[in-house]
Amino acid sequence: MAGSTHAPRPDHRAHRQGRPDAYCDRRKTLVLADLTGAALKALGLNNDISALADYSVSQAWAQAIHDADPRWQGIRYVSRQMNKGFAYAIFERSGLKKLRSEKLKVAQLDALCDLFNVVAV
Repeated sequence: MAGSTHAPRPDHRAHRQGRPDAYCDRRKTLVLADLTGAALKALGLNNDISALADYSVSQAWAQAIHDADPRWQGIRYVSRQMNKGFAYAIFERSGLKKLRSEKLKVAQLDALCDLFNVVAV
């Protein structure tokens, strides 16, 4: 794999920005395949891998990385919705456990829908 990264500590500003929070028990460093920047280019890929509305391509890459080497505990990629940020897919073998999550309040949900131009039909 062209690169690896370690998952960053949670950014608590996300909660203040109205994004949902999930809290995980993280007592170890996760080893993630890096599908961003130079590491992505070294694989001959670009951000299209995470920008497509059809998730079958990105899911196939995640499955291939998962199956290729047991040391990978997940992947880091550029967020499709917030392309200046990263998103993470954590594999089950990471052992990461969700401690709790918080549901979005109506105002938070409305703000997210406005931010991403989502309209209920």
